[in-house]
Amino acid sequence: MSVRSIISKFLPPPVKAAYRKWRFDGNRPIYRGVSYNEFLETSLNAFRPDASGKERTRMERMMLDEFFESGMRPDEFLSYSFDTKSKSQRLCYMSQREKDKILIEYYKPNGNRLINQLRDKYLFYTLARPYFQRDVISISSAGDLDTFMEFCKKHSHFICKANNSGCGVGIMIREVEGPAEAKLLFNELISQGTWIIEELISQDAKLAALNPSSVNTVRFPSFRHGNHVVADFALLRSGRAGSVVDNAAQGGVFASIDVQSGMVISNGYDELGHCYNTHPDSEVSFKGFQIPEWSELLNMARQAHLSLPDDQVYVAFDCALSDKGWVIVEGNWGDLFMQQISLGRGLKQEFLNLLNG
Repeated sequence: MSVRSIISKFLPPPVKAAYRKWRFDGNRPIYRGVSYNEFLETSLNAFRPDASGKERTRMERMMLDEFFESGMRPDEFLSYSFDTKSKSQRLCYMSQREKDKILIEYYKPNGNRLINQLRDKYLFYTLARPYFQRDVISISSAGDLDTFMEFCKKHSHFICKANNSGCGVGIMIREVEGPAEAKLLFNELISQGTWIIEELISQDAKLAALNPSSVNTVRFPSFRHGNHVVADFALLRSGRAGSVVDNAAQGGVFASIDVQSGMVISNGYDELGHCYNTHPDSEVSFKGFQIPEWSELLNMARQAHLSLPDDQVYVAFDCALSDKGWVIVEGNWGDLFMQQISLGRGLKQEFLNLLNG
């Protein structure tokens, strides 16, 4: 019998917990290649830059305890001000790690297939193609050259996304003039892996007013049970001046939307704990901002979800308002990190209620 199995079988929970902490390697990646220690250092510097000595040690101990108990990363812990909340208040929140565990357990035994439908950006595009309303291709090897060249004949200016990336990482806008430049770019991209190449979205002026350099989107978590589709926790996401993405992980700002009316009901926030009454660059007010054509978005998201395999119960759609109407940017298993910040409360039980119908 291995040491691990002996520990699991015979040791009481408190001893097992102490052993796991003793064995814990904070330099190992815990999320998208970032280690616990990196999250810890970055988060403390952003949220508690003056913490030192005993105070810093106390904060570090609290965050590690919470990480082992609920999977809450240091950045989540400080974003939710957990050091000021009671145990009962903390239990209302859902960490990204816990959300993934809940969904994996919920989808058994089909979890891998359903996860892949959302993790693979091009596979999701093939499933929901009519709701993208733009040309999208995937390239990964020399055999895709002809497809890429044909795409470039139609679109000399386009967006490139690393296929399995997230949080706005690996996204860039590129432009090519003629076949020679297109081939050079193709070789550059496939040397780095699999890429999704997309026709650019021409953004509606009303949402562009928030930040014209990025396509500003609505994160729209949707739950499906048969033909019944429900949604809550919608979120407005806007980039910062000069950025091509609206992701909060890349400095973007987010605010909660009332699902019934499409009106923004919170201030804007970023992942460094800053709160904004108005967009920090455009100075557009967040609270009271009306998302245009909201009923059309509700209808589009519902139809898109119903078009997916019926066992794909939870999808967080990222949607943009284009000159063709509302379109899907991508689908994912989005957690409620931003919504729990902007609403100032935990949403775990509400998420479970919607997931279980």
